[in-house]
Order: sequence, then C-alpha cells, then structure tokens
Amino acid sequence: MTTLSKDNAAKVFLPASAQNGLPRSLSAIRQRLGLLKWLAPTGLLLVVVIYEIGPARWIHDVIGETHHFLAEIVIYGSVGPLLTFTLLHFLGRWLEERETSDLQAQVLARARQQAEVGHQLSDEVLQSLFAVSAMLASLEAGAAELLPAEQLQLRNARTTLDQTVQQLQAYLLHKPVSKE
Repeated sequence: MTTLSKDNAAKVFLPASAQNGLPRSLSAIRQRLGLLKWLAPTGLLLVVVIYEIGPARWIHDVIGETHHFLAEIVIYGSVGPLLTFTLLHFLGRWLEERETSDLQAQVLARARQQAEVGHQLSDEVLQSLFAVSAMLASLEAGAAELLPAEQLQLRNARTTLDQTVQQLQAYLLHKPVSKE
C-alpha cells in the first residue's frame, strides 16, 4: 500500500489556485473587488456628469432653483445608497459562495482522511487475520497430540476465521458474499 505524505496529498487533491497559496474563491473575490473598485466610482462619476450636463441645468433654468435643489437631493440621495446597497449585496453573495466552497473543501478533506484511515485499518485487520489463520493452520498441522475434540475446535476456529476473512475482503472490495 502506498501512502501519501500530507504535503503530497495536498498537492494531489487541491486545485492549482489553492496550491499557489490562495483558495480559488478568495482569488475570485479579490478580482471582483478589484473590478468594483474601479466600476463603482466611474459609474457614480458618469451619473453625476450626465445629470449635471442634462437634467440639472434644465431643471434649474426652466422649473427653478428650489426644484433643482430638491432634484439634486433625490438624485444624489438615491444613487449613492442604491449603489452602496448593490455593492454590499454582491459582496455578501460572494462571501457566501466562499464560505460554502470552504465548507465543501473541509468536508471533502475530512472524507478523504477518513477513507485513508479506513483503508489503512482494513489492510491492518486483514493482515492480522491472515496471520492468525496461518498460525491456526500450523497449530492444526502439529496437533496430533491434542484430543479429537480439541482438534475439531481448532479446525472449526480456522474455518470460521477463513470465512470471516473472505467476507471482509468481499465487503471491502464491494463484491457480493456467497454464503456456504
């Protein structure tokens, strides 16, 4: 049986981005945040410029200064909070994705570790059972000085042990066990 060291197992089972030091989801979040750092101020600047060039001047000249002042409160009072809400909403979703991804990675790592321990334990149990079976066979071969009842018990113990080993092997290899 070949065993992997923890370092080699991490290289085999982790994605390339995680092997480089950053989990894939964290790297994606950093990229998205970098994009948002530029998009949010740029978008806000465009809204202000378009509003000031177009509707703001018209409202001031045609409707009056009071309405212009109220329109600015409505526009600037709604665009900033709306943009903030949208950014925080997307950031929250990305963080939830990351947490879910991290949790899945932890569950998968735990399952792999348990499978490895189970496989190692199964190998050790089978080897021990084979050793006991071989010892019983050698005792049975040299059991001429034992009473017939003791010889029968020894033979029955070896037969039962051999059947148990076969059933365990079949179970571990997911093969159906034939009852004899």
